[in-house]
Amino acid sequence: MKKPIIDETKLPEVKKIISDANSLMTEKDCENDAIYRKELEALQDRLREVTGNAQIKIRDYWRYDEAVSDETAARGALMSPPEKEDLTNEQIKEIVVHILEHVEAEMDWWLDCLRVNTGLDNLTDYIFYPDVVGLDREASLDQIADKIIEDRK
Repeated sequence: MKKPIIDETKLPEVKKIISDANSLMTEKDCENDAIYRKELEALQDRLREVTGNAQIKIRDYWRYDEAVSDETAARGALMSPPEKEDLTNEQIKEIVVHILEHVEAEMDWWLDCLRVNTGLDNLTDYIFYPDVVGLDREASLDQIADKIIEDRK
């Protein structure tokens, strides 16, 4: 089972790129002003180059600071998207049981990993609101994992 890897040496640069882009998008009209649009595109290119992720979108980080810290946003950007694997039931249980032990960016990555590998789009419901998926509100993580395994597509 693959795990998220973060190149800590790139963290400061990614934080700066995201912060600069957020400021630019918040303060300037990047849609209609060619100069600012070009600046944003340059930040987009740099973010893709540093992270090695050709699919990452700089616009996804507009107003990110209302929801997460610079550190969390940068860590998330540095993680490669999870890939489809043939996870065993035991691996799914391991992810669910340990998901809340991770920092926010890694927790999001593991949720995406489960989403990719189970076909379930509402995994946060399973983890945080088990009663929404037919479990007791106080369901254990083992019970939640069993329900995810049962419901996967």
